[in-house]
Amino acid sequence: MLKSKFINDFSNIAQGAFSTMNAIKEELDVIVKSRLERVLVSKGLVTKDEYDIILLRINNLNMKIDGLEAKIDNHAKQLKDLVGTKKNKKG
Repeated sequence: MLKSKFINDFSNIAQGAFSTMNAIKEELDVIVKSRLERVLVSKGLVTKDEYDIILLRINNLNMKIDGLEAKIDNHAKQLKDLVGTKKNKKG
């Protein structure tokens, strides 16, 4: 009985110690991540997710620019044709 109580008490203490160690590890992980993020931000670096989002926005803007350039070229051609038609009517 005494041996069983001792093992039970030791088991409870060990379980508490492991639980405390796990909590300390989690807290250290949070602290390390926080400090690492601060260093990265101070150096002007971004995360992979932020980079991917920025790259996607740049690609979308490039597609819009290409579309606008095509519209401008089309309008310039129409204007040139219109001016050419008016010159032909006068001359």
